[in-house]
Amino acid sequence: MCKEIIKLKEEHNYDFSNYFDLNRIDDDAENLVNEFMQNPDYGLKSDEIKVPVLEIAKKMGFKVYTAEFYDRDLSGTIGISESLREKYGSSRVIILNNQDSDEHILFTLCHELAHYIYDYQCNINLEYSNTYRTGEPTNNQEIRANRFAAAFLMPKKSFIDSYKSFSKDTDDQNAVVRFLSKKFSAPETAVRMRIAELLNG
Repeated sequence: MCKEIIKLKEEHNYDFSNYFDLNRIDDDAENLVNEFMQNPDYGLKSDEIKVPVLEIAKKMGFKVYTAEFYDRDLSGTIGISESLREKYGSSRVIILNNQDSDEHILFTLCHELAHYIYDYQCNINLEYSNTYRTGEPTNNQEIRANRFAAAFLMPKKSFIDSYKSFSKDTDDQNAVVRFLSKKFSAPETAVRMRIAELLNG
């Protein structure tokens, strides 16, 4: 487990069972992005705005694959187990549905990373798995994972700055959403929610 995640888990004594403050989740995501980007050992490069999510997942120790799922509503799955090593060459694997859009695939990857950070009790369990389905019932853990995913993909400061910069020249909210979706490689539905969370709240 990489030191950035260990640090966050240690700060909370490996217990996130009652940790659902969405503003704190926002801060966690932005702080983690910054820590990964500023670590010279990782050699991560950003094109100013887009977070290199796939590269960060690899630095966390995951092998990431895409595959065509028979269940079309299944967006992704995460598995942590030594039994995965023989097949995948790693005990940490995330598999994403290649039938989804590139933006949705990245969002799902961030969603599964959130479960790894908040729900995988590495100090207790050696194994963990989770699946993310489109339209699944939401509980506190899923709301938290979605908020982290949005904040990791669209960090608060750069998102607000980009929104204000582009929207000052247009009243077309749909154009703003399309612009931000392309700029952050995020699904338009997630962009709309992010606007509501950060600017219309």
